[in-house]
Amino acid sequence: MVCFLVSLVPGVAAAACGSVPSSYPVLSGSQLEVGKDSTVNNGTSISNINGGAKYDGALDAINPNTGAVISASSSFPSLEPTTFPGTGTTDTSATTVAAGSYDDVTVANSSSTTFSGGSYYIDKLDIGKFATVNLAAGSYFIKTLSLGEESRIVVSPSGTVRLYIGSKATLDKNTLINAAGTVADLQVFLYPGADWDAANDVTFVGIVYAPGTSSKIEFGKDSSIRGALVTAGEVKLGRDANLIFSAADQAAAGGVSTCVASASPGSFNAFETATVPGATSGVIKTRVAASAFGLDVVAVSGGDQESAFSDTVKVELLGNATTGVGLDANNCPTSFTLLQTVSPTPTISGGRSSVGFAAVGNAWRDVRVRISYPAGSPTSTSCSTDNFAIRPARFGGVTVSDADSVTAGTASNTRTLYNTAAAGGNVHKAGRPFRIAATALNAAGAATSNYAGTPVASLTACVLPAGCTLGALTTGTWSAASGTVTTDGASYSEVGAFAMKLVDASFAAVDANDSSAAERTIESAAANVGRFVPDHFELTTAIVLPKFKTFNDTTCATRSFTYVGQPFGYLTLPEAAITAKNAAGATTLNYAGALWKLAPAGVIQSYTHTPVTNTLDIGLVGTPTVTATGNGAGSLIANAADVIAFVRTTPVAPFNADISLSMSIQDTAENGVPGNGVIDTAMPAVFSSIAFDSGNDIRFGQLVLTNAHGSELLNLPVPIETRYWNGAGFVRNAADFCTRLAADNVSLSNWQRDLNACETSVLLPAPPGRFIAGQGNLRLSAPGLSAPGASNTGSVDLTPQLGAIAGGTACVGGVATAAVAASQSWLQGRWTGGDYDQNPAARASFGLYRGSKSLIYLREMY
Repeated sequence: MVCFLVSLVPGVAAAACGSVPSSYPVLSGSQLEVGKDSTVNNGTSISNINGGAKYDGALDAINPNTGAVISASSSFPSLEPTTFPGTGTTDTSATTVAAGSYDDVTVANSSSTTFSGGSYYIDKLDIGKFATVNLAAGSYFIKTLSLGEESRIVVSPSGTVRLYIGSKATLDKNTLINAAGTVADLQVFLYPGADWDAANDVTFVGIVYAPGTSSKIEFGKDSSIRGALVTAGEVKLGRDANLIFSAADQAAAGGVSTCVASASPGSFNAFETATVPGATSGVIKTRVAASAFGLDVVAVSGGDQESAFSDTVKVELLGNATTGVGLDANNCPTSFTLLQTVSPTPTISGGRSSVGFAAVGNAWRDVRVRISYPAGSPTSTSCSTDNFAIRPARFGGVTVSDADSVTAGTASNTRTLYNTAAAGGNVHKAGRPFRIAATALNAAGAATSNYAGTPVASLTACVLPAGCTLGALTTGTWSAASGTVTTDGASYSEVGAFAMKLVDASFAAVDANDSSAAERTIESAAANVGRFVPDHFELTTAIVLPKFKTFNDTTCATRSFTYVGQPFGYLTLPEAAITAKNAAGATTLNYAGALWKLAPAGVIQSYTHTPVTNTLDIGLVGTPTVTATGNGAGSLIANAADVIAFVRTTPVAPFNADISLSMSIQDTAENGVPGNGVIDTAMPAVFSSIAFDSGNDIRFGQLVLTNAHGSELLNLPVPIETRYWNGAGFVRNAADFCTRLAADNVSLSNWQRDLNACETSVLLPAPPGRFIAGQGNLRLSAPGLSAPGASNTGSVDLTPQLGAIAGGTACVGGVATAAVAASQSWLQGRWTGGDYDQNPAARASFGLYRGSKSLIYLREMY
């Protein structure tokens, strides 16, 4: 007779991990149900249940010696790890399955699959009908286990298989579980709430332990169970079940513990919680300041995860605000700031557990996890093989400003650059420095004082004008203080307004190989910035150069000079191309449409002459034409009616005209806002030594009339000629073939004796009626006889009205009419002293005695 040690210890509360109760083949904490004709050790009937029975005692057990159902007391130690670990995402149906994490593992009907041992984390293991699964020694965490009809689990090679069920194990009929092995070979642990549901005719060798009161262990009829079924929950056995529980089996059960034996690992590491099970190294990705996070800590021995380690460890974060700090023999930085000591002291179960870290408020470029063991007086210290950054969450408080349109200014700036309107508001010149400031903030909105990075200004949209072209935005050199970065060297190459955000993708450079760009990058919200205007304008002369009209009269065939004081205009107008430029000299294409502000009023025209003693009169220069042609360009053309002249005061010797014109333009539309200023021309268009179309000789001239005497019966020629100052005196201007007068330009006055008004009239050649070699053809018509036999003698004074305003009466065709101004003041003289602004005059006499010659009229007949 074999006797067993039966413990009848009073009730003990549930404990932490520990040894599995081993006194009974069956121990149930809530309900025990045994089917009819069930036996213990192949013959001893379980008493009082030949017809089947259910027991609802607080703790019921089957006595292996007598088969009696007795009340018992026992504690149920908890499992390690205390919670079912995570599983993988990979499916497999391979015939050999290595240790690792999986989603679904499928074993086909009538096939064979071998698990090579180690640590497994499986969401579902589905074993088909008639299939065989070989399990090498190791820990198998299986959330859902399903065995088909007549399938088998074999422990091979020999060793201990610890099978952890997270949800449910379902065994179809005639399955064989470790049938040829020993009780010590197979240890099944059910997590709280998990069930073991075996159908009829199942053969099982091993131990099933479930510390949870809601778990249920069930075997169908005709099942053979060698070992122990122990649970704080429910046990149900079908009819004709046979329990085998020898002294050796009891001894084997007594050696089973729910604890994972703690070994002293050689080192520790930390990495992302998503790192595959069994790994001993991995990456740590970029984290965000003021955001809590979690990592896994792993114990390592001999290069493998030490799954036997379960104990508390000291976990800390060590940080540096810069990179490049050296590492010691434990892979820890030689200098650092202690950022955090995890509290309460975390426990590592089964060689790997997740550890939660409190939020770190500041930013750090280089952070490592330090793990020390034992927690109280460490003898082993390791730092994570991977370092990581804790970056600011975002940039806030972004300000863009200037002191004026060309100067960046300082923090005291009051001019902000957020102007997106086409007119009014603050403007800044393209290519000139302005100021950007921003503060790096953590997830809670507080400044991260360690941040001293160099953001890049990223353009996100062109805001103004519509359909505009984005320019180049540069930030220059940043300075940092207390988490706020500032640059006074930012510049934008184009005109208009744009949207930008600040981006720093380099602060977390230590994570470049393991974190995504989005995880590493610090950004600000997009902000509109503007308005930008050209820095200056450049004017380029046209290919076809301007040309003056000699004598200002292209209808005169023979001309070579122009008189001093005579206005002359252009045969070919000065024309320049306008280009809006930034400070670097590149064209600002967006200066167009509503942003084009140039107007004729902003044009400046400057005439000069060499030598400067010959003064120019530009009083008749008009408003030029300004036209936009698009893409930052336009044209500037002088007014077609422009005429200039040399100022006429006192006679000067003839000289050659050497006239130059400089044209520039200003945009004054923004000047009404303080600090905006005027956009000026940096490179005006210069037209040097403008040519004349038929000679550039300039002469100081005057018109001279001489008294005339003749018969009243004939037309009377009146000598008239143009003269010029040759440096010594006035001489006839033999080069003048262009001057002309009209009859009504000559006034007649002072009618004497018998000669009455308009009895004689001015006769001049029909148009063009020009002078020839400086001499004109002025005549007075014969006055004739006033009555038969009565002579019409007398005199009249002639005065050409050369000024801009005429006076007196002209006689044209015997009709009196108001004299018309000839507007040729450049031919006036100084006849009575004073200035050269007096009209010439002469007297014409008809039939009067000329002095010593008494003959009045002589006609020779042939």
